[in-house]
Amino acid sequence: MVTLSNTRQSRQTRSGSYRLWIATFLLLIPIGLFWYVWGLYATNVPKWDDHVLRFFLFALDEETSFSGKIYQFVKQHNEHRIVYDRLIAWLDYQLTGKLNFVHLMFIGNLSLLGLVAVFGRVLSQQAPGSAFIRGAGVNWRMGLVYLPPVAFLLLNLSQWENMFWGMAALQNFTVMLWVFLAIYVLAYTNKTGLALVLALAATLTSGNGLLVWPVGFGMLLLRTGFAGKKERSALLIWISGAILAFVLYFWGYQKPPGNPPLRSSFLELIKGWLAFNGSAAEAIPVGPVVGLCVVLGGVCLLLVLAICLTIGRKYLNRRPLSSLDFFFLGAVAFLIGTSAVVAWTRTGFGFNTLITSRYKLYSLLLMTVLYTYLVSESGTFVKKWVLMGGLLVGGVLTAGSYLTYLGDAIWWRQWSLTNQFNWTHSSNGPAVSRDSISDRYTSLALSFVNSATPTIYGPTRQSPIAVQVRKTPEGYEVLSTTIPAQGLVNAGNFIVARSAKRTYLFPVRQNKGSIRTAIFNPSTLFTAGFRAMILPVELDAGVYQLLVLSVSDNGVSLHPTNQTIQSAGEPGTTTKTNW
Repeated sequence: MVTLSNTRQSRQTRSGSYRLWIATFLLLIPIGLFWYVWGLYATNVPKWDDHVLRFFLFALDEETSFSGKIYQFVKQHNEHRIVYDRLIAWLDYQLTGKLNFVHLMFIGNLSLLGLVAVFGRVLSQQAPGSAFIRGAGVNWRMGLVYLPPVAFLLLNLSQWENMFWGMAALQNFTVMLWVFLAIYVLAYTNKTGLALVLALAATLTSGNGLLVWPVGFGMLLLRTGFAGKKERSALLIWISGAILAFVLYFWGYQKPPGNPPLRSSFLELIKGWLAFNGSAAEAIPVGPVVGLCVVLGGVCLLLVLAICLTIGRKYLNRRPLSSLDFFFLGAVAFLIGTSAVVAWTRTGFGFNTLITSRYKLYSLLLMTVLYTYLVSESGTFVKKWVLMGGLLVGGVLTAGSYLTYLGDAIWWRQWSLTNQFNWTHSSNGPAVSRDSISDRYTSLALSFVNSATPTIYGPTRQSPIAVQVRKTPEGYEVLSTTIPAQGLVNAGNFIVARSAKRTYLFPVRQNKGSIRTAIFNPSTLFTAGFRAMILPVELDAGVYQLLVLSVSDNGVSLHPTNQTIQSAGEPGTTTKTNW
């Protein structure tokens, strides 16, 4: 019998196989958890701007000319040209017969996997002697070993708002995929034409995709200068594409109404910029949130500065920059440039806006770029420690995100379903009513509310539940400290506001215990009681009795609270839009 001797080569082969199996297992943890949680809480209910996609389908069908149909795809929405969102919505409607917002979320969330794959490709690249040698070696085994921290950083519940919002998932996630693909192509290949197409795709997905044009120009100029005819041709092609993209983007552009004037001081802008870049730290249940984000943002930017100085020294000493150097410079230029623009335009809304979930991807990508560069440039011994540090940071952020934002994900789902109830029950009875456009292009999401409708409109035979009602400048805050915590998906408590003419359903936020305690005992994450906010502008004029609808695995019950609120109805003025 032939046996494999215990040589150094055989030991390395076995060790490499073990590492691949371990890396694969670690990689599947954030991917599996991300999609499992998404599957639990995704609902086919339009949220805010999602309604624009439904109206787009109607407007597209109403158009009779080819130019009119093209205009419906490219017309402005807020400050964006959302051609990609509209194209996917149109394809979904054509293929399935209805616009399904869960489908849009799924396709948008796939872009996060695409980003993981881009970084996997970067980690797999063998460092060539020159930045632009065609056919540079790719070692996918090495890339897989060092990829798990990337998945932990990018695939977690920190991004709950985009995850469960069809239009936002398509726009905010996909634009980053196009941008990073364009930067990768410019850094690792000579395919300027392909990079140009990707940059155009980014521009037609979201407004911040415009920033890829100056970033790409800087990368091409730094890479080639005006050394030869071929290099000058690549720059001219890129400049021509940029001019065309900007002209088309701003043709007939209208400044979106509603943005606040700049009232922030210079120090507030710097603080907002740092908080935006470090917003991923909100998932860490330690200390003041904004302060922690500012610290993390500062640390990340110091690391970026140190690496840029190292690359700059190499360039000044006329040493060739690697493809990784160009990828790093392009990526951080885009991320930090975007963060500066957002801080400049959004600090007036307050610091909480800058660390909101819909912006988290920029902070997470900045950390991912830093990890990818450090682990790729480190020697064999240091590389292992960078990997371990990446796993530790990514694991902590992932675990913290599911504890910190689970309540938000549950509330987001319940808010969607209760809004669907309020839209489709315009009279004080269980009959469903829908406008013809909604009925034509979308289907109602099935939920626990369907079976609870008879109870919602029925008599209150249960014992009263004590709640406190506080008047605030925005509306009414309803508080409970005694009602037991409910389940994590369909079960829960809801506020019913009932008048003689109309009945509304509102979600509640369950009271949360200590997140640090929940790390070791997740069952303590939610405690007894809840709070809910009711905005009078969401109600028709009238006096409303407040009731509590309790949904559990054992059934549905309706409890009086002996509390009332009053609404003057919807205001006469509405927020201006450009769509």
